[in-house]
Amino acid sequence: MSSPEALVRMLGHLAGRVRSGRALHNRGVLLSATLVVAAAPGRPLGLEVFDRPGRTEVVVRLSKGTGLPGRLPDVLGLAVRLPDTGGRHVDLLLSTCGAVAWLPWPRAGFTAGPYSSLASYRHRSGLFRLLAVPDHGLSVPADPALLEPALKRGPLVFRLYGVPGHEFARPLATLELRDVLAGPDVAFDPVVNSAPAMPPAGVLQRLRRAAYDGSRRARRARLD
Repeated sequence: MSSPEALVRMLGHLAGRVRSGRALHNRGVLLSATLVVAAAPGRPLGLEVFDRPGRTEVVVRLSKGTGLPGRLPDVLGLAVRLPDTGGRHVDLLLSTCGAVAWLPWPRAGFTAGPYSSLASYRHRSGLFRLLAVPDHGLSVPADPALLEPALKRGPLVFRLYGVPGHEFARPLATLELRDVLAGPDVAFDPVVNSAPAMPPAGVLQRLRRAAYDGSRRARRARLD
């Protein structure tokens, strides 16, 4: 392992020990959701749930990146666990972003702005990022405790896109978040739990993997 990755792993482990939990995104809520693909794309992405029309039940986690209390603005997280062919699941992790898709940006509400994968995915057609844009409608301040009462008024809806160029600068699916899930938390990892057709690319993803691994070791969490 290179020196930067070792340092990030150590920092993730230290932050996890100090917090007695996740180093980042320690305040969050698991939700049931439905991924809706209206029509098959002109050219496959290589991930079955996006390449055929239909509805797929998925697990989602909305969270606050640094865990600031109450409704204070934070870099918010949207994690999605997708089923893949052969029973293998795929994790997608997105964070609220600024005017450019690679720049994380704090938001005052879970539906106050777009979410981005920040780092890119590699595909045979070129590099691309995932973007999730909240639909107008239900508004929820940046406090995970407010998600359950808000969802009683209706679902939270996000539209997923592939950006920027090539054939993936287009809508991919709609994500409908419905109910809070009880039970144990889920350890998401977008690097380990990735799709062969669209592996994570770049230094940021390697550093992210090291940070998550350090955090899991600190809290003795099993990788799901």
